[in-house]
Amino acid sequence: MAATQTRTATQTSTLTKVVYVTRKVQADLFALVETYGQVTEGYAEKLIHDLRILLDEEVVERIRFVWTTPGTNVVVGAYSYTVLGGGVGLADDRSGGIGYSALLHQSEFKVRVDYNPRWYGLNDAGRAAVMKDFKLTWGPGGTLDYSRGRFEADRTYSKDGYGLGRERFAGY
Repeated sequence: MAATQTRTATQTSTLTKVVYVTRKVQADLFALVETYGQVTEGYAEKLIHDLRILLDEEVVERIRFVWTTPGTNVVVGAYSYTVLGGGVGLADDRSGGIGYSALLHQSEFKVRVDYNPRWYGLNDAGRAAVMKDFKLTWGPGGTLDYSRGRFEADRTYSKDGYGLGRERFAGY
């Protein structure tokens, strides 16, 4: 018995735009790898690959690189990238500006993805079709405690009306 499956998406972005924008996120991630050494360059490459798939399939609204106090859910630092679509004239900043913090160096690094309604509207077969080419295994994450700081707008990475707005978590 043969099965066929069809997946539809409202393609408001092209892979070219996603690759351009995620190259800047990749530069940020490699700076974090060099600065803190908490993940390998190989892991970072696989992560960017998977994030490009999620962004191209338009199923994610936010990506966060998060540091927590070891053994807890208390956030002490983070970079958040929120999808910005349909924004004519979005700024396109240079990547970078990743500073060193001894607190982050001693903390646990995590990656979180917030899915959008399109993801939750997919059936199991649709989600499997998106995930079939992932290089990493993704699972549910627990609740994080952001009460000891706030996010501040930092940079915008964009191309032709599609982009990611970067925010930095600043502790109190």
